[in-house]
Amino acid sequence: MLAPDEKLKLSPKPYLSATARFKTGSETPRDFLERCLAEIAALDPKIGAFVNLNLEGARAAADQATARWRAGEPRSPIDGMPIGIKDIIETADMPTENGSPLFAGFRSERDGASVAALREAGAVIVGKTVTTEFASTEPRGTRNPHDLRRTPGGSSSGSAAAVVAGMVSTALGTQVIGSTIRPASYCGCVGFKVSVGALNRGGSYDGLSQSVTGVLAMTLEDAWQVAYEIASRAGGDPGYPGLFGPPSVPPARKPRRLAVLDTAGGAVASPGAKEAMAEALVRVKAAGIELVTRKSYPRLAAVETAIAQARELSMRINSWEWRWPLNTYRARDASKLSRV
Repeated sequence: MLAPDEKLKLSPKPYLSATARFKTGSETPRDFLERCLAEIAALDPKIGAFVNLNLEGARAAADQATARWRAGEPRSPIDGMPIGIKDIIETADMPTENGSPLFAGFRSERDGASVAALREAGAVIVGKTVTTEFASTEPRGTRNPHDLRRTPGGSSSGSAAAVVAGMVSTALGTQVIGSTIRPASYCGCVGFKVSVGALNRGGSYDGLSQSVTGVLAMTLEDAWQVAYEIASRAGGDPGYPGLFGPPSVPPARKPRRLAVLDTAGGAVASPGAKEAMAEALVRVKAAGIELVTRKSYPRLAAVETAIAQARELSMRINSWEWRWPLNTYRARDASKLSRV
């Protein structure tokens, strides 16, 4: 029985750092996958990160990756990596249900562009992660792995929860306003929201003009590598050059100066959140990084105003672009839509 106040033992599983063991033979991609599947069996009944799984297909793909690593011929650095796919992105071997009863059991019989690229790179597609309704509205019951009484954030709810709980190494999400970075921040993992058009969204039901594919992972290295492998095989959205950069994460560089923005969220943040922010700023300053605010740099006020206006404009654009799909869904069966 689910005890909402139960504390789970979490064991995240970054992937790139594990591949050294594949080279020595002390571990294999199949071994790694089985550790992930054990977490799914133990934790997902409590967390609810997945809506569909293909364990047989995942094991077969992991066995193939194992053979390639043993032969010294991995397809890419992510060959064998267990990955979850947000359930608005098509997969040939599993339904794409969009977080809605309207799409229950729907199969497109094809992989979305990002999924096809990941399979070409040797990644192991484990399952479809829970999304809020149409990646937008009603949550679908996923719980935060750190505190089962709390939300993991949305709309890429299951993707963040699965990564943090060690069920997969990485997972794909999507984002218009905060659907990748919000659950990443709530659950405590890396959320890589790429620039608009940087990753091909073909076969994904996130048709809004501002939407992008995102990556959730426990390390920046894993997140970047997944995005890089997708871009190198599927490119960006039509008309966009796609993500570009080095094949691996460059060395970190300490910034000389950071701006501290005073936005609308500060007024409604909890005391604990404000305290954590203040403590973080103390550590940043202690590291020798200059902090600037609207008081010390008045031009920041214009940036803060622009951010507030951009969010309002984004919401207005989204509302217009949602008219066609939502009207067609309502015409099909309004009883299967949330009231949000």
